[in-house]
Amino acid sequence: MKVLIIGAGITGLSAATRLLEHGLNTSDITIVDKSRGPGGRMASRRIETNEGTARFDHGAQFFTARTPAFKTMLQAAQQAGAIKIWSQVFNHAEDNNPRWCGSTAMTDLCKWMVSSAALNVKFSTTVVNLGEYLKQQPYDAVIHTAPVPQALATLNGSGLLPAPGLARQLANIQYRGTVTVMLATSEQPAGLDGYGAMQFAEHEQLAFIADNYSKGISTVPAITVHLSNKCSESVWSMSDSEIMSLTLNAAAKALGDAADPDKLLGSSVQRWRYAEPFEPSSEGCIKWGNKPAIILAGEAFDRPRVEGAFTSGCAAADALF
Repeated sequence: MKVLIIGAGITGLSAATRLLEHGLNTSDITIVDKSRGPGGRMASRRIETNEGTARFDHGAQFFTARTPAFKTMLQAAQQAGAIKIWSQVFNHAEDNNPRWCGSTAMTDLCKWMVSSAALNVKFSTTVVNLGEYLKQQPYDAVIHTAPVPQALATLNGSGLLPAPGLARQLANIQYRGTVTVMLATSEQPAGLDGYGAMQFAEHEQLAFIADNYSKGISTVPAITVHLSNKCSESVWSMSDSEIMSLTLNAAAKALGDAADPDKLLGSSVQRWRYAEPFEPSSEGCIKWGNKPAIILAGEAFDRPRVEGAFTSGCAAADALF
C-alpha cells in the first residue's frame, strides 16, 4: 500500500507512525507540507531584537494527555528530551493534569516524531489540485489533514469528491478564526501567574496570554497574546498596527510596563483562519472512495486540540485496515 499524507502537523505524523505500526515501511508513506518544517498550528516564531532573540509559541500553547496512546507517545518524547511539563497549576488550581509544551518550542514534538520514525516528509510542497497531483504519482490512499474547507478545495474538480450528501455535511463544518499577537519587549510582564500564563473566560478582547520567557523557550521577554474569537472576528481586516494598538491597551493590566508601546522592541501579528472547529464531528475521521481511498482527519474530527488531532490521525490510519 502506498499512502500520501497531506500535512505534517500532529495529525499527519500520528497517521504515519500508526501506519508503520500496521506494517507499512517508511518508503510506503509520503508526507507533503506547504511549510518549511513540521508542526502545523503547533507553531513557533523568532523576532530578532537588540537585546537578543525573542522566541514565541504562537499557535497551540500547550497540550494535555488523557488517552493511553497519547500518554505513551509523550512519555517517549519526554525521555528523548523533546517535551517538558510547563505547569500542573492552571488558573490558580492544581488539577493533576500536566500542561505539556516543547522543550524549546511547540514544534519540538512534531520534529521528534519525524526524526524518531525516520519519516519521509517533503516540505515547501503545496497540493493545489489533488487529482492533478495524483497523475504524477499514484497512491492507494490519501490522508488529508488540512482544515476541511482547504481539503475540499484541493478535491474540487478532481473527480475525488464524496457523494453529494457527505459533501454537504463536510461543507457545513465551520471554523473560528483567531488573531495572535507577538510582543518582544524590554520588560517582563507584571500581572501573570507564576508559570507565565493567564486565561480569560469572559473577556471581550482577550483569550490567553503566555510569557515565553517564563515558559522557558525565550531568553528575552517574549509575550504571546491570543485575542478572543469575538474580538478576532471584529479586527480581522484591520491593519497590523491597529491590532497591535488594541492589544496593548486590552492587555495593559495583565502585562504592566510590558504593554508600554515605548518598551516594544519588535512585534508580529498572525491570523489563524481555521483555529478551531465550531462543532467537531463525532467520528475520528471521514473515509470514502477506493483507489485511492480518501480520508479526512484533523481537529474537526474526534475532538479539538492537540490530543484530538493526534487521535484523529491514528483513526485515519486504522481506517485503511
